[in-house]
Amino acid sequence: MVNKVYKISSPKEEKIGSKHNQILMSIVVCMPILAYGTAMGWISPNKAPLMSENPPSDKRLTEEDVSWMASIMFIFAPIAVFVFGVAADKFGRKNALLFASVPISLGWAVKLICSHPIALIGARALIGFGSGGGFVVCPLYVKEISEDSIRGMTGTFVIFSQTAGNLFVFILGDLLPFNTVLWILLAIPLIHFCILLRLPETPSYLIKCGRNEETAKVLAWLRSVPVDDKSISEEVDRLIIEQTTCEPKFSPKLLFADKTAVKAFWVALIVNLTREFCGCIAVLVYASHIFAEAGKGGNSGISLSPNKQSILLAAVQIIGSFLACQLVDRTGRKPLLIITSAVAGFSMCLLGVWFYLQSIEVFMPGWVPIVALCVCIFADASGLQPLPYVIMTEMFNFQLRGTVATLIMAISLGTDFALLKVFSPLNAIIGYHSTFWVFSFICLANVFYLIFWVPETKMRNLEDIYADLEGKKRKKKNDEVVETNHV
Repeated sequence: MVNKVYKISSPKEEKIGSKHNQILMSIVVCMPILAYGTAMGWISPNKAPLMSENPPSDKRLTEEDVSWMASIMFIFAPIAVFVFGVAADKFGRKNALLFASVPISLGWAVKLICSHPIALIGARALIGFGSGGGFVVCPLYVKEISEDSIRGMTGTFVIFSQTAGNLFVFILGDLLPFNTVLWILLAIPLIHFCILLRLPETPSYLIKCGRNEETAKVLAWLRSVPVDDKSISEEVDRLIIEQTTCEPKFSPKLLFADKTAVKAFWVALIVNLTREFCGCIAVLVYASHIFAEAGKGGNSGISLSPNKQSILLAAVQIIGSFLACQLVDRTGRKPLLIITSAVAGFSMCLLGVWFYLQSIEVFMPGWVPIVALCVCIFADASGLQPLPYVIMTEMFNFQLRGTVATLIMAISLGTDFALLKVFSPLNAIIGYHSTFWVFSFICLANVFYLIFWVPETKMRNLEDIYADLEGKKRKKKNDEVVETNHV
C-alpha cells in the first residue's frame, strides 16, 4: 500500500500538504480564552449557593461581594492588555501565552485552597489578568500560524472558545459539586501550559529574531510539506519583506496625528462600547440569577431550573457564533450589525416589560423571559459580539491596527468592569425592568448610529472607507472637480 502525500486534482493545480496542524494548534492556543469563558460564566451557577445559608465557601457572600467577584476580572484585564502586548513583542508569542496560563492557574488554585470572599475576589483578579493577556496574544498567534485560505475560520476560534467556556461551566455547575468543578477548571490552563511547551513559536516572530532556518522548519510542519518545498522558501521570503517594510508598533501618537484615522478610531470605539453596554455580558454573568428572579411570584410555567435555562442560553450563543461565521462575508458587516442590534434592543425591551408587569403582579407566560434572553444572546453572538472587532481591523492599515486594537480592548474591558460592578446595585435602585430598558435604548440608538455614521467595510479599501468618514459632500465635490478637469 502506497501513502499518497501529493494529491493531483488537475494537470495545472497541485494540492499539497494539510491544514490539520494549523487548525489543531489554533484550538490549543485559544485555551486561555476558553478559561476566560469559564471564569466569566462561573458566577451564574454558583451565585445562589455562595449566598445561601450553607455556602460552600468559608463565609456567606453578600451582594456586594458577588458584584466585586463579577467585575474584578475587568480591572486587571486592561492592564494585562498593555503588559502582554509588550511581552509578546519582546519575548515572543509563545512565551507570552505560557505566562498568561500562570495567573489563570493560580486563580483557580486559590479558589480551591481558600473560599473566603476576599480570596475569591483576589483569585478572579488573577484570572482576569491572565485572560486579558490571552485576548491580546491568542488572535495574534492564530493569525501568524494560519495561511490565508483558513485565516477567517481559525480567527473565529477566539469567539467559539469563549462561548464554549460559558456552556462548559454552566453544565459543570449544574451537574457537579463545587470543588469538583474547580479542579476541572484548574486543569484547563495547566493542560494548555504543558501542550504549548511542545509547540513552536510563530513564523513571523522567528523571522523578526533572524532565525530563518527555524522559520522554514516551523512553516513546513504547519503546512505538512517538506522543508525544501518551493512554497516554504517563498513564504519565508515574503515574511522577511513584511518585517523590513512595515513593522507595527504601539504608537498612539502616530494614530492621533491623522485626522481621518482619529474619526475612524472614534467610530470603532463607539461601535465596540455599544456592544459592552448592550447588557449581554451582564446577562451571561448573572444568567441563573436573572432566570430565578423572572420565575418569582406566581406560576411562571417554567419547567427548567434557572441553571438549565442558562445552559440553554449558552448553547444558543454557540449557534449564533457559528451563524456569524457563515453570514459575515455574505451580508456585509453593517447590515448584519444593524439587524442584530435591533433584535437585541427589542428583546431587552420585552424583558423589561416582563419584569415591570411582574412588579405590578401581572404575569405573562413563563417562556417569555427565556425566549427574550435567548434571542438577545443569539443576536449578540451572531453580530454584536464579533463584528465590531472585524470593523475595527478593516478601518486601519497594518501599522495602526495593533495600536487601535490595544486601546479599544483596554477601554472595552474597563467598561465591562463598570457595567458588572453597578449591575446589581442598579437593579436594586431602579428595578430590573428599568435596567433592561436602558440596555434596550442603547441597542436601538446604536441602529441609528450605524445607519448614518458607520461606513461599510466589506471588500473596500481604506480610501473609500475614509471618503465616507469625511462626508458625502466632500466626496461629491471631489467628483465634480474631476469632471471639470476632464472638460
